[in-house]
Amino acid sequence: MSPTRWPTAKLALPAAALVTGGTALVLAYRWGWAAHRELMHDTWGHAEVFVARGPAAVAYALCALAVGALTALLLRRALAALGVSLAVMWLVHFLLERCRAHLRPALTRTAAHPVELPGGAWPVRSGRDAHGYYAVYHPQSHFWPLQLTETGIVLAVPVLASAAAFTVLRHRTG
Repeated sequence: MSPTRWPTAKLALPAAALVTGGTALVLAYRWGWAAHRELMHDTWGHAEVFVARGPAAVAYALCALAVGALTALLLRRALAALGVSLAVMWLVHFLLERCRAHLRPALTRTAAHPVELPGGAWPVRSGRDAHGYYAVYHPQSHFWPLQLTETGIVLAVPVLASAAAFTVLRHRTG
């Protein structure tokens, strides 16, 4: 077996299991969230709810697999690779959580009195200035564009990590 076929074969089964299991968990979460919103944060903009309701959850799992494979290949120590992979995944999630509201232009409402947002809106920020009250928000219709944009960004990381892992492996095996 060639040096590039071996990791492909070793990572294909876990990747398939992550996609299958992750999809099942997302569907179960969506069913539970729809039935009991009061128990699971009512707003879709909440960090855990946002990721868990769509394909971003599966993308994060695939990202962790690829980052873990790359760090294990680079460090050659299981525990150190686990720690570095955990730190990298925390950083990826942290950065995307901070940038999520800006992945699509938000809407702004202004009024002379406190602004009432439409149902299902994700409030980004609100306040009062010299001209009156304002609210910056994402309507419910922004959920899927935001979800798919974040999923695409997250999936770019395992593509780059996999390419780097195969490059390192090619260099090591001559």
